[in-house]
Formats: sequence, C-alpha cells, structure tokens
Amino acid sequence: HHKLDNLVAILDHNTLQITGHTRDVMSNEPLDEKWRAFGWEVRIVDGHDYAALTAALTTPPLAGKPLFILANTIKGKGVSFMENVGKWHHGVPSDAELATALEELTAAEAKFREASA
Repeated sequence: HHKLDNLVAILDHNTLQITGHTRDVMSNEPLDEKWRAFGWEVRIVDGHDYAALTAALTTPPLAGKPLFILANTIKGKGVSFMENVGKWHHGVPSDAELATALEELTAAEAKFREASA
C-alpha cells in the first residue's frame, strides 16, 4: 500500500565480515525469508552472472512490492589468494600479490570478452 514497486535493493551476499564468516560472527540468515516477511519480492541470483543480474533487474516486480535481489557472491572472486578470505576487507596486497591479482583478473577479463564476442 506504500506504492514501493519502483524500489530495488541489491545485497552483495558474500557471507564474510572483517572478522570471519557471518554465520560465526553475527548470523543474519535467512535473509530471503526476512525480506519477504517485510513485504519484499525476493530474487536470489549468482552475483557473478551478468545475465542473471540483468534478468533480475529487468523483469518487473510483483505489483505493489519493492524488489530485493540477493546476489550470492564470492569475496575476492577471480583472485586465487583472495577468494573467500575475510582479511581482504582491510588487507593491503604486497607488490607481488598485486601483480598476481592483476594478472589473474586480466586473464579473466580476456576470457569474458572472448565469450561475449
């Protein structure tokens, strides 16, 4: 009744906090059920899948409901030593780590562009 069907919230849900996994530090699950309880339409997507995100954003929400997109992601995805490691909320990579990260991300970008062509 608040006419919020033009409102979209997206959560980058990587399940990590600065001090560890959310389940161990301060669990906030089940997020989807909590948002539904407050009247939101919930869509759960792979946050690394551009097509899934696009579909979630471009499919109209149910009439009269705001939309919550729960984008499940992996913290540091694409960088081997950063994936699912909480310290990268605040850590500073060394020069060697930075070089490795840039190399891995550049290779992933090239692969993505090739697949998209």
